[in-house]
Amino acid sequence: MDLNEFGTEVNDKTAHSEGRDFYRPPGNYPGEVGNRPIQWKVVQSGVFETSGITATQLPANAYGCTLNQFGEVQLVARDLQVDDLIDFADSLPAQILLEIENFWDLGEIFQRHGYLHRRGYLLYGPQGSGKSSVVHQVVHRIIKAGHCAVFCDHPGFLTRGMEVFRKIEPNRPVICLFEDIDSIIELHGDSELLQWLDGSHQINKVINIATTNYPERLDRRIVSRPRRFDRIIKIEAPTDSIRDAYFRRKLPDLAVNGQLEHWVTITEGLSFAALAELVISVACLGNSLEYSVTLLRGLDDHSPNSKEFDRPGTMGFGTGRTSNRNSDIPF
Repeated sequence: MDLNEFGTEVNDKTAHSEGRDFYRPPGNYPGEVGNRPIQWKVVQSGVFETSGITATQLPANAYGCTLNQFGEVQLVARDLQVDDLIDFADSLPAQILLEIENFWDLGEIFQRHGYLHRRGYLLYGPQGSGKSSVVHQVVHRIIKAGHCAVFCDHPGFLTRGMEVFRKIEPNRPVICLFEDIDSIIELHGDSELLQWLDGSHQINKVINIATTNYPERLDRRIVSRPRRFDRIIKIEAPTDSIRDAYFRRKLPDLAVNGQLEHWVTITEGLSFAALAELVISVACLGNSLEYSVTLLRGLDDHSPNSKEFDRPGTMGFGTGRTSNRNSDIPF
C-alpha cells in the first residue's frame, strides 16, 4: 500500500453490511469514538498528524456547506423535516424529476462533445406554489439513489466545498440547491455565484437547482445566459387533476362520500401551501370547508400593517364575537 493511502481503505468486512463506509481499526469500542484520534494522517513525507474516523465517501444525505474556525471545509448533514411527498403523474414537477433522473446517464455523450456534464434549473412562481415540494422530491430521490444534495447558504463556501468534494469523489452525482436565490445574491453578491455557475470553479456531474418568488429581481446575467440556468420554469397553482390526486391521498374518504368533486372545484387557484392548510383546518381542527377557503383566499388580499392598531378589529380578544366552532380562525 502506498504511504499516501494509509488509513483510507475500508478493512472492516461488516462495514458495508451495516451501512458504514469508513475505516475503523481493530478493537472493541464502547460506543462511537467521536473525535478520538485513531489513525495517523500523512501531511507530507515524514510528517504525520492524528486523525479520527475517516470515510471513503459521504453518506447519502442532504448537507449544508460551511467552514470551521481554521477555514477548512465542513459538510454538515441536514435533518430535513418535510410534509409527506406526493408524486403527481404527468405533472410538470413529475416531468422535471424524470428529466433529472435521465440526465445522470448522459455523461459519456456530454464528454464526447466536449462539455461538462452539468445542468441548471431555475424554478419561479408565487409563494406556496410548490417550488419547495419539487426541490424536496429531487433531494429525496438523489439520496435514495445513494448520492448527495448540498444546500447553498454562501456561494463562496459552496465553491470551496465542492472543489474538495470532487477531489475525494470525482464521479459521484451531486445536486446543489439555491433556495430563494435572490436572497442569496442580496446577501453575498453574484460574483462567486457566477464563478460557480459557469466560471473557473464549476465542476462536472452536477445539477444546480434554484428557486425564487421574485424572478424580476434577478439580473439578466442570471436568467438570460444559457449554461447558467438552462431551464427556467414557472411553477403555478396546482391543476384540477393534481388537486384531485392530492385530496385523494390526504382525505381518501372524500371519494367515498361523494365530496371530492366539490373540494376540487372550490379550491380552484389555491396554492399547494393553501391546500395543506385547508386539510389541516377542516380535518384536524374541525372547521368548515367554505369558511376555511374564504379565509385562505383572503390572505392574498390582506397585508398586515401597524396602522390598523388604532382601528377596531373584527377578530381577536375583546371583539365581542360569538363563539362558533365553524367561524373560528382555522390556523
